[in-house]
Amino acid sequence: MKEIAERAVRAKGWRWMEGMRAKHRYCDHIRIVTCDGESPDPYIVINDEEQVILATVDEYGIMGNFPNAESAYPFLPDLTDPATLGCLLALVRDAHRDAYMAAGCDGEDWIVADCDGFEVSRGRSEREVLVKALEVAPEYKELER
Repeated sequence: MKEIAERAVRAKGWRWMEGMRAKHRYCDHIRIVTCDGESPDPYIVINDEEQVILATVDEYGIMGNFPNAESAYPFLPDLTDPATLGCLLALVRDAHRDAYMAAGCDGEDWIVADCDGFEVSRGRSEREVLVKALEVAPEYKELER
């Protein structure tokens, strides 16, 4: 799972999105609250065993850079989290410029296909095929919103 998450953050179409859950060396339950690219530190929610904390990365004292994955202690997406998988699908759709791209299982393998039914990627799990689809996306330039 860690290898797939590392591949995801290295993909040219990757970006952190609000709602994603992240893992860090010292904390497994980080939910991204803000990630607008303007604030140096996004707000995060940390659910630990004793309390829920709303803080910035810096305020909480987490070592490592966010969102830069080139840190010795990188943040990695939690690809077991349904909201993070939904955000990953949104990234795949953006990267391929196809709002109807979808992931599905054919009984044996997971497949990501475009709106015309063309297979973009195939693999053993939904998270794997979504990351593969992000990796094979055409040159990515973020759409203006």
